Amino acid sequence: MRSEGMFHRDVEASRRPFLQLVGATGAAALAGCFGTDSSPSNEEITGDEPMTDRTFTAPTSVLPEDMQWNSANDSNYPDRPGYVVFDRLVYFQATTGEFVAGALADWEVTEDAATLTVQDDLTWHNGTDATADDLVRKLHISLYDSHPIGNFTAVENVTAVDETTVEVGLETTVSEPVFLNSIKSMLLDTPAAQYDDILSELEDDPESTALSDFAAAEPIGTGPFQYERTGEQELVTTKFEDSHWADRVNFAEYRFRFIDGNEQAWQAIRGGSVDALHNIFTSPDIMGSFPNSVLEIQQPANWGLSIAFDHDHKHFGRRAVRKAIAHAVDREIVAENSAGGGDAKAPVGTPTGIVGNFDDSADDWLDNPGGFEEYAGRNTDRAAELLESAGFSMEDGTWVDEDGETLTFECKVPAAWNEWVDALITFNQHLQDFGIETNLITRDDSVYFGQDLYGDTGFDAAGFWWSDGWTYPYHSLNWNLNSADAQTVYNYPTSVDVPPKGDPDGDPETVELAPELEALVGMDADSDAARRKIQELAWIFNYDLPQLPVQEKIDQCFVSVENFKVAENPDPATSVQYPTTYLPRVGKLVAKAED
Repeated sequence: MRSEGMFHRDVEASRRPFLQLVGATGAAALAGCFGTDSSPSNEEITGDEPMTDRTFTAPTSVLPEDMQWNSANDSNYPDRPGYVVFDRLVYFQATTGEFVAGALADWEVTEDAATLTVQDDLTWHNGTDATADDLVRKLHISLYDSHPIGNFTAVENVTAVDETTVEVGLETTVSEPVFLNSIKSMLLDTPAAQYDDILSELEDDPESTALSDFAAAEPIGTGPFQYERTGEQELVTTKFEDSHWADRVNFAEYRFRFIDGNEQAWQAIRGGSVDALHNIFTSPDIMGSFPNSVLEIQQPANWGLSIAFDHDHKHFGRRAVRKAIAHAVDREIVAENSAGGGDAKAPVGTPTGIVGNFDDSADDWLDNPGGFEEYAGRNTDRAAELLESAGFSMEDGTWVDEDGETLTFECKVPAAWNEWVDALITFNQHLQDFGIETNLITRDDSVYFGQDLYGDTGFDAAGFWWSDGWTYPYHSLNWNLNSADAQTVYNYPTSVDVPPKGDPDGDPETVELAPELEALVGMDADSDAARRKIQELAWIFNYDLPQLPVQEKIDQCFVSVENFKVAENPDPATSVQYPTTYLPRVGKLVAKAED
């Protein structure tokens, strides 16, 4: 049901105290303001703040005049504005492990079905009621679009029971946390006026491109702010008075200003042209340049930078090469250099594909953490031993394979992601010191996330992410071992040969990955069976290294309290993604009274 916790506290990192999660060094920064001026400080939210004509302004990375509002079309979709205009079905409080209401008022997941209840006062921005039929349409379209809920159900199993209730028949047993995590990122964003015809086309031809081709010029949402207009540099949304959130929103406009890159974003918050930055890695020296009125909110991100290897590559397809790289690179130094002296990055400890590296809670899932390979870093003797066992040799300070071909590769990274660039500079240096030739290639976002990762250009190695943001190990292990991205982005096989858990010298056994992950889906998260299965999959990850997880991150959000009040850590609401788009809904980001 709606307010139940996600997992047992002993094994769930997100249920631990937030200060423990970020570590002692981060405590001072959690509610920190910066600079030395006499700017206004944050004020207590009373709950009876009057309505104001104030405007809250935040960045968007998509030119407003180019925006289109179909989230299934990756081209120029504005995700942060989308979180304001549309409601998510549910929201997740990372620090308590609880799901809270969004477009759904309630839910229940049993062995055979998930029953989802839509808010009874939910209204589309065109004035029509949002009902169970709208949720059915969203789920049907998502299933045709290969959404992960297709692992548990099919179109014919999703039906409206009454005006507010949808029943999702389950074809396989799935625990409630896994089901809710699978729909957590889903927006109610497919109104009949724009998507009925598209759904009809998909029903007639499931291979139709009608959905991905559609570009909605204006959105019809259910969120607390509705589309008003766009200019060349700014999107204007206005408070939607019929929203079920409306009583808690006390400012008239939410604007999104086009900002290109981190430098412009930092300058905008310094100069006061925006009231907030949604989430942006910011080092302590840069934070020190912000006005004292700017407050930082930190959130557990439950993901971070990894190095994705192309498993079809002549060299990276060989396990010994991946392992050698893991031994040669010191993840602690990489994380430290990319954090710029701050506390927003933690090096991955033992690579198991399980999140929880800020407080070492990843190891809580393992009965014998010492039985897994640590890959401690800068262990060049072990790295050399692995390469030599695979037929490589050192010639003139450089590793070559049995054919005399140099062990060399390009490592791609998005140019605008400063901390990834800094991390990869260190990563490459460690490998070059070891005798592996590397070349760091920085790419524009559109090229990197298009042709390089998801297009035909591809990569040798690339900065990627080793978790999809959820804390329960099923999700991160499935992401790395069995997801569509694993199979298409870095070409990971559907089966692997590994020795038995805890016996690296044992006879290899072939493991089909999909059935192993499917078995975990339906297990009670607190059960011994789930724990055993998680450890078996973590062993596969650790032994085979589908990716090399480098670091785990904390998201940083910044809000100016010049004209607004905002909840601070450790209020659980601040751990919902993102504070700038969620807190206004629940009355925890409000305007100060006007002079």
